Amino acid sequence: MTRRAKTFGLAGLLALVAAAVGVWLIINTEPESGADVAAPATDAKAAQRAGPQRAQEGSGSGGKTQPRSSREGAGSIDFPGHGHPALIVKEHATVPLRTSPAGKLVKSESWQTEFGSRRAVSVVQTDGRKAGVPTPRLPNGQLGWVRIDPRRVRAYSTPYEISVDVSAREASLYKRDHVMDSFPVTVGVPGADTPTGRFAVTDTFIGNLNPAYGCCALALTATQPNVPSGWIGGTRIAIHGTTGPLGVAASHGCVRAADPNVRKLVNTVPIGTPVVVHE
Repeated sequence: MTRRAKTFGLAGLLALVAAAVGVWLIINTEPESGADVAAPATDAKAAQRAGPQRAQEGSGSGGKTQPRSSREGAGSIDFPGHGHPALIVKEHATVPLRTSPAGKLVKSESWQTEFGSRRAVSVVQTDGRKAGVPTPRLPNGQLGWVRIDPRRVRAYSTPYEISVDVSAREASLYKRDHVMDSFPVTVGVPGADTPTGRFAVTDTFIGNLNPAYGCCALALTATQPNVPSGWIGGTRIAIHGTTGPLGVAASHGCVRAADPNVRKLVNTVPIGTPVVVHE
């Protein structure tokens, strides 16, 4: 696994109508060339919901040893001993997200994302009964903190990690420290650079996308702080497909790759998989 910097343009919905309008805009607004900050929407939910279950099935051995358990309330929660730890929010539960272990409330997150996926978060570090997780609710590089409460969340692990080398314009898929695949990517132009840091996959999408996003996409916790003027699609960063040139700086922050490579990612990694973007 890469040891360099350490997991597109994409909670409880404010209203179903607001969500529907947001999804309509993403699907039906044809982005300008290179404008790909926001996540595309799709009605293909199978890959989104299968992710954490796939991770549990495939996390038996290998990888780094992680914190094994944390006590909370009447019970305790055990992280699998190998792979990258993550938490999935239990059905119909909500989880308060804070700025630090004892910090201010950012938002109470529901068990589903705004795109309809089951909410799962990658655990970067723990502090007693709290877990630090990448989140799009806070600036890139700042962890959000959630309570490790077995009444609200359950633990799993994923053996996978995606690494994006912005300078080399190459992405790699790792499984337990072994490279499964590497492929060229297109990254953000100067001034709308692809953010670097440790992020995670929040949603996956297959089919029914705006053609600019290719076959499929993986929405990340990363956000674009330098949104291009006139862009109305949002600030979320993703890895998504393209039929355009690769190995260049041409996007508004998203990581573009050939459709077959993105399809492999979507069909392999679970939600909550860490994504490390580095120079």
